[in-house]
Amino acid sequence: MEEKIFNHFQKMIEATMHNGESHTEAMAGAAEKVASALLAGNCIFTLGEKSGVQIAQLFSDYLALGYDIDRPGFPSINLNQITQNSSDNERYNQALNTHGKGGDILVVVSADNSEPLLISALNSAVNRGMTIVLLSAANDESLVSAVSYNDIYISSAELSAPLATQSQLQVIQCICGLIDSHIFGGE
Repeated sequence: MEEKIFNHFQKMIEATMHNGESHTEAMAGAAEKVASALLAGNCIFTLGEKSGVQIAQLFSDYLALGYDIDRPGFPSINLNQITQNSSDNERYNQALNTHGKGGDILVVVSADNSEPLLISALNSAVNRGMTIVLLSAANDESLVSAVSYNDIYISSAELSAPLATQSQLQVIQCICGLIDSHIFGGE
């Protein structure tokens, strides 16, 4: 039993180290894009499917309510939350077409398998002139192909589903800390 516990935490540590080694530039770029958009008066939209729903909601909460420092809230809308009572396949598109504008950012957190609703939302965001930050997992080739060179893409495809979720949580926490630092200074 102890060996299983040790192996579990060893895998988590390895996934954390992989994030730090492989995604440093992308996380810094995402934080800079989000901070610049916020300073320009734009809004950050978040969206996830499967386990990505909770990660996307947490990112919105961190932006709106604060992450590590006391600060004013930033405009952030979680599309899962505002469309939760709709089963329409166009619900994310409708929300983006109603609220989104050029200069806003869409943060998408995928658990795997390139959900059609996420692909459709990415296409709507592109059509509205929004920047995309994509946190993808295994089998998300369709999502990855929808992002452009101006967008940010952070993959956890090589990790198991539970480790990918943990990795995505760590990525958004790091990005939020960097955003606070970029806007308010400090370490």
